[in-house]
Amino acid sequence: MVSFNKLFILPLVISQALAASVFAADEQSPISAKLLPGEKPIPGNSPVAICDVTEPQLLTIDLVELSPNPPQRGVNLTVDAVGHLSQLVEEGAYVDVDVRYGYIKLISQTYDLCSEVGEVDLECPLQKGEYKLSKTVEIPDQVPPGKYTVYARAYTKDDDFIACITATVVFSVDSWKIIS
Repeated sequence: MVSFNKLFILPLVISQALAASVFAADEQSPISAKLLPGEKPIPGNSPVAICDVTEPQLLTIDLVELSPNPPQRGVNLTVDAVGHLSQLVEEGAYVDVDVRYGYIKLISQTYDLCSEVGEVDLECPLQKGEYKLSKTVEIPDQVPPGKYTVYARAYTKDDDFIACITATVVFSVDSWKIIS
């Protein structure tokens, strides 16, 4: 079973793992286009967006797809992602992750990027070029209902900015609803 921390950071780490959505405008869609300034949707079927878009980033994320979307409790979630890394990423790279439950900060932690990419069958050093990933994770039935917002910022060992990604997920009592 995936730990509580991994449940929220794994889709983000997978996107980061490309080194490391088009949000539907229709209000009846489970995904809505409510991005904050400095955020840009990622093509595909997911709630993941690029943040800090005014900053140069080493990772260009071309596509993130979730299946099923919206995710469901007790149902495996498959994340497919494609991206391009413009520079070698070596041991010592890291990801700063913040997870909030409403206004309550649940997690503010730094993860070793090279350890996390092992979850998607990659290893450091990550070479410059294209990466295509697919990872299936178990979504536990016990996920508490509420709104979760995740930010992940990845850096090289020399503190060069790899990428910033964000997502907001709302778990309802009966089912999941994803918003941005």
